[in-house]
Amino acid sequence: MFAIEVADIKKVYDKNIVGVERVSFNIKYGEIFGFIGPNGAGKSTTIRALMGLLKVDSGLINIEGFDCFTEGSKARENVGYVPSELSFYNSMTVRKYIEFILKQKGRNFERIDELCTYFELNQNRKTGELSLGNKKKLAIVCALACTPKVLIMDEATTGLDPIMQQKFFDILQKEKKKGTAILLSSHNLNEIQRCCDRVGIIKNGILVAVKEIGEFQNKLLKHIVFETKSNLLEFRLDGMEDLKVEGNRYEFNFNGNLAMLINLLSGIDIYNISITDVDLNDEFLRWY
Repeated sequence: MFAIEVADIKKVYDKNIVGVERVSFNIKYGEIFGFIGPNGAGKSTTIRALMGLLKVDSGLINIEGFDCFTEGSKARENVGYVPSELSFYNSMTVRKYIEFILKQKGRNFERIDELCTYFELNQNRKTGELSLGNKKKLAIVCALACTPKVLIMDEATTGLDPIMQQKFFDILQKEKKKGTAILLSSHNLNEIQRCCDRVGIIKNGILVAVKEIGEFQNKLLKHIVFETKSNLLEFRLDGMEDLKVEGNRYEFNFNGNLAMLINLLSGIDIYNISITDVDLNDEFLRWY
């Protein structure tokens, strides 16, 4: 059984504005799944549907085998959630607010001190007095303190300084080792590539790609650009992908025999060439 299953969901808002369409993915226990796309692509719509904050027009969403709409309370019983937009009861102290959240989920308070110390969060401050970074830390502590089996985090690192970001990624790895399933939505491609096992790329409400992070870290996959004075009538080689030709400029990805590629290029009058590893930024920009 998957921790999260999203199957062919569709959501259309008023005036025929498409929120998401044909979005399908699943997340295993002990996996960190990155979810990337620009503003308006459909990330938050998908996450809000997972959390029961809006209902899709069609498709299926399950968490831990429970339907998110007909069995919502059971589906989200073991979910820790960090929303992109934060709102608290401003008169409560940090401690009282965390206790309030844990009481709603029927959890004990045993991790509060540990997590507040780890994230350097003052438990006696009122939530209304907190900076953006400290508010984000409070949301993360609330999500982790409920001992989740599933973590859903929407732009969780926004507002965190680099030290706190590193602490956040370190604790995510610990949660992963415990078997927690983690959905991490982010605009930061470097952090997705650094900590996730797989990534889904969403564009205009459609999930256009789901790939293993290892595919981007495979050093055999190269991005090659060269310019030549030669007129190449035919330029093809096994392993060549996404060839673009603009005048005498050739650009492509290559995942084949490097010796054969070098042999081919050595017979061409090239006056400028660039060979780099393909990473998540390249893949993201290719789609957008």
